Parts: sequence; structure tokens; C-alpha cells
Amino acid sequence: MTARGRVLVAGAGIAGLAVAVALRDTGFDVTVHERAADGLGAVGSAMGLNPAAVLALRALGLDGQVIASGAEVHRWELLNWDGERIGGWPQTKVSEAFGAPSITLPRARLHQTLHAALPDGQLRRGSTVAGYRETAAGVDLLLSDGTYERGHLLIGADGLRSAVRRQMHGDTPPRPAGFTAWRAVSDRAADDGSSTARQILGSGATFGSWPLPGGRTYWVATLADEEQEAAGLTHGTDATAHTPKDHAALADAFRAAPPSAAALIEATTPAKVLRTPILDRPPLAGWSTVRTLLVGDAAHPMVPTTGQGGGQALLDAIALADVLQGADLHDHHGLAGRLHHFEEQRFPVATGAAQAAWHLGRLHHERDPEQVALRDRRFQAVTEAEWLGRQGLGPASTAVSRSA
Repeated sequence: MTARGRVLVAGAGIAGLAVAVALRDTGFDVTVHERAADGLGAVGSAMGLNPAAVLALRALGLDGQVIASGAEVHRWELLNWDGERIGGWPQTKVSEAFGAPSITLPRARLHQTLHAALPDGQLRRGSTVAGYRETAAGVDLLLSDGTYERGHLLIGADGLRSAVRRQMHGDTPPRPAGFTAWRAVSDRAADDGSSTARQILGSGATFGSWPLPGGRTYWVATLADEEQEAAGLTHGTDATAHTPKDHAALADAFRAAPPSAAALIEATTPAKVLRTPILDRPPLAGWSTVRTLLVGDAAHPMVPTTGQGGGQALLDAIALADVLQGADLHDHHGLAGRLHHFEEQRFPVATGAAQAAWHLGRLHHERDPEQVALRDRRFQAVTEAEWLGRQGLGPASTAVSRSA
């Protein structure tokens, strides 16, 4: 154990692993507890990382490995259900300005890269967190087998249904977003074989596609609850298996969309498709106590409309390492102040991203025909310069704000 103190991390998702790597690099003794006994990183198909997320990986010294595992997105396009382009921007301009690319990669690859950066013994699998208790001298992480482990700082990175958050704020249910996502990787390339990410917007339905290495495509189909029922798809707020019958119904639901949507679905075997009812939680301040801190989805879960969840978790890790630079975790007064400072920095950014994703998700799944037409016209009225403004290149216009 280092003289500066010991950090315990609950959860080995992107947030937990990134925090462990960042704090290990900062000089702390770190142990990660993960309830899954094996298969770390096996769940999930693919994900996108914007330039800010790639820069966070650069701070961890891991950007090269991750970039090599992914495909760069050169352009973004938004289409309506008739295939008409209603928005878009050259993503390369954003990447050049930030000095880092926007990439799509298998989600498991990011998990594996973060895991490999931890020394042996720092990750304990099959270790389920049940709760915690704090004292002036430290914090005990309580495990489901009745044992506990003692440290000086606990990081709750155990996701949407976090046990650490539950103890800190009570057992409140997540908030349904009103739509479900089906996501998978197809061995079929996009129609033009380009490095373009596309989002098709319909009435209560969206379809997104992103390039992956090897001529593959990552796709995500979403349907509002009412559209699922109309399509005869399995409906509910719990994750369920995606059956061949559901697969056929899903393809039929996107038959009227631009041709690539149904084609990509049909080129994917049902067993590779992950069905996920979309949930989040309303923003809630109070991510920390004296010796316990929430990060990632445990602190600021967000719907995947903007693809920012994983990136915000990486940014949490970098910000926390910076805030704890030179800290002595034995000093509980000083530690509490640093954790509060972390929340002051990250709360407006992360919760702002979460709220934007929530509202955009509602807009994307609008079902009223007049409102759908109005939404599409508003998107179409936004200039390329204004779209770039949304990505951080110059001030965003009021037209963009109205659209989002």
C-alpha cells in the first residue's frame, strides 16, 4: 500500500477501468471489484468515440492502440425517411481542430485495452459490491459474500443500477426514455463503402450506421414504444433475447427507410443483435460524500442519442486524476474538498450532455406527422457552419439550439 492511500473501485466498465488506470498513473494503490466472473468486455457490439474522448485516452497513453482498432469517421450525415439529406458536416474539420480523430470501434476492444493497462491483481472478478461504510480513517467496501475490503477512497463506477449510488441516494428506478435500441455489427459495408456516419430520422424511429474496420458496419435501430407494439416486436423495459421472429419484424419496420437500413438488419444474424430498452436518470447533484464518489453512469447516466456516455466516463477519469494529483487520501477533510471540486468541474458538463441527449432522443422519436415534418425542416435549415458550431468549432446559432 502506498503512503498516499488506497482506492477501491466498484465496477469494471469503461468508467471503472479508466479511473483505475488514471489513478494508478497518478501514484495510488488501486483495486477494482467487478461482479462478472469472466468475459470482461464481451458484452456490447461497438461504440463511437469523439475527439475529446480520444484525447482523454491520449492522456492515459492508450489512444494509439484504440485508434488502430477502429475506423475513422470522416463525415456525418442526417437523412429523412425518404433518404433526403437534411443535415451534415465534415467530421474531419472537427478532428483537425481538436487534434484527434472521431472513431468507431468494437466496444470490447476498448475494455480490453483499458484492462491490459492495469497490473495483474488490480482487477478482482466475481466480486459483487453490496454497499459501503465510511469512517474518519477510511471506507469499507462491503461485498455480497459478507466480507469487506478497506481503503481510503471508494469510486462508484458500477453503472446505471449502481449499488453505491443506491446507498448514497436511495433505491429509485431508472427513467424510461420511451424507446428501445437494437444494435449489432454487420459484415456488410455501407452502400458507398465510405467513412461516413449516417443517422436516418423517421416517425418514432431512427437508424444509425457507422463504419468499422474490415468492411463491417455498426448499426443501431431504435423504435418508440408505440412503434414497437405496432410492429409486433417484443416490448418491455427489461432486456430480452432477440428472436428470429423479432428480427424479421424489425427488418420489416425499417423496410420503408432508405435501402441500407433493412439490408444491414437482414445481413446480420439475430444472435448478434442486442436489444436494449433505453433508460437514464434525471440529473442529480451530490456525487460524493467524504470518502465516496460516483462517476460514469453511476453519476450521470445518459441515453445513447449522442453517443457520449463512454466518452464522458473517460473524461471523468482524467478530471479525477487531475483533482487528486498530490493528494494524501488519509486526510479526509482535504479529500472531501477535492471530491467536491471534481463535481463542480464535471457536473455542468456531464449533466449538460445527458440532458441534451435526452431532449434529442425525444425529438428524434417524435411521432406526430406535423411535428416530424417541422423537425426535418428545422434540421435542413441549419448550415454546415452551424452544424460545426455544435461540434465546438465556433459559436452555435440559435437555429441549432432550436433543432436540438
